Amino acid sequence: MNPLIAYVLLANDPIPAVVWAVIYFIITIIVGYIIALIAAVILRRLLPGLAKQIGLSMDMVNTSIGGVEATIMLIAIAIALSYIIPYLGVASTYVTMIADYLPYLAGLIILLTLGLLLVDALTLYIQKRVGAGEEYINLIVNILRFGLYAVLITIAVTWAIFYWIKTISPYLFYDIIIGSVVLYTGISIVNKAVSDISKAHPEMSGMLDYGKLVLYAVIILMAMAIIVQPFTNVTQVFYALAWGLAIAFAIVIIPLAYAMAKKALTT
Repeated sequence: MNPLIAYVLLANDPIPAVVWAVIYFIITIIVGYIIALIAAVILRRLLPGLAKQIGLSMDMVNTSIGGVEATIMLIAIAIALSYIIPYLGVASTYVTMIADYLPYLAGLIILLTLGLLLVDALTLYIQKRVGAGEEYINLIVNILRFGLYAVLITIAVTWAIFYWIKTISPYLFYDIIIGSVVLYTGISIVNKAVSDISKAHPEMSGMLDYGKLVLYAVIILMAMAIIVQPFTNVTQVFYALAWGLAIAFAIVIIPLAYAMAKKALTT
């Protein structure tokens, strides 16, 4: 039993304990709401200036402030529910589960709002310090940003979903995140490399387009294989498909290489 309610019972207060529980519930919600408003006002005074200096989006800043407000309110609701749970009878079991889950939901919200804002601030700071004009630097920073997004989302989902719903396997979600990172990174690097080579050697544009297609196929197969690896049967299909594509590309590249060599000799 809550200590405040126990004190009321021991003091023989004429007001029923359930009334005090409701009063404490309402007061806690009001206090939490006031604290959330104060925190939002402070953040709205501090974050916009910092966001302009770093170059952050104001939409992301406003979303993060809203996430902080929601987090404080969820924690206040979880505390307030502890006062009335003993008087809810059969429903107390379900309300207790909800009250226990609310802090985890608050953690999910704060990770997906304030956490993503901090990731953006970190990557923009690194980009400015290292040099924003370099294309490879921009590519590396974007890959870093995407990877940190994936880490935060993975932690948040594990914290708020997979920990509570045991029937859902988290491994498929992890594989989707890793496969997406591999796909984004691979395609970005291939596009940059092929673009630079084609500028330096315009005569190789046909060969480079074919090479880009081959590398795209390899990267997509790698990403899909990572995603579907929990399913053994599907993995075997991708294994056979990878061998088939490798043989097909090898057969196609022979006449292409012959044509390129013949063209080089004639010129």
